[in-house]
Amino acid sequence: MSNTRPQFTSVSLQGQGILTQLIAIIIFLAIVAALFFIVLPLAIVLFVVGLIAYAIFRIKRAFRRAHEPNGPLDGRRNVRVVQRDE
Repeated sequence: MSNTRPQFTSVSLQGQGILTQLIAIIIFLAIVAALFFIVLPLAIVLFVVGLIAYAIFRIKRAFRRAHEPNGPLDGRRNVRVVQRDE
């Protein structure tokens, strides 16, 4: 067997350079701006569409309930007619 010890090279760890940090900040701000200008209007549009769909649903439901038995637009009178033998 060989008694040689493994050789390790020393690596100097330095922080990121100022240029790298500046590029990272610019990329981050570009992503945030894209999200702000794309996702925010999309969320607002979807919210408005949801409100309109909810209003249409409520209006249809109100008309449907109005025509149900004993509703205001039923057209029948809720009166029992008892026929007696004459």
